[in-house]
Amino acid sequence: MDFAPGKKFDHDPVVDVRQIMRKFLRSIGLFSARLIGTRLTDFQTGCDLGKTLIIPWRGKVHVIGLKTAVRVVFLPQKRLTYWKQEIGFTTHPPPDFPNETSKMSAGHGEKEQD
Repeated sequence: MDFAPGKKFDHDPVVDVRQIMRKFLRSIGLFSARLIGTRLTDFQTGCDLGKTLIIPWRGKVHVIGLKTAVRVVFLPQKRLTYWKQEIGFTTHPPPDFPNETSKMSAGHGEKEQD
């Protein structure tokens, strides 16, 4: 089936409709999560991270509606109990990879000849 001279319609329109519907339903879900969700604050800094839905599902904690990546931390407790742990959320720390260019400029990467 040719729609234009020299061009063919290669993709299936059903796939495009599925992607559009998926994006539409995702946007509705995120909007409702941010509308009715609970406020989430960073445990370490105390800053507001936004509104989110927190859903425990099959041993995992799903955080829906945030724009930043968070990680779960266990909160300190006065009494040590193993059956009930309180959890908090914090943002990921920046990576602390070593600076490789400083080693090369200091002469560690070069061989010496006698």
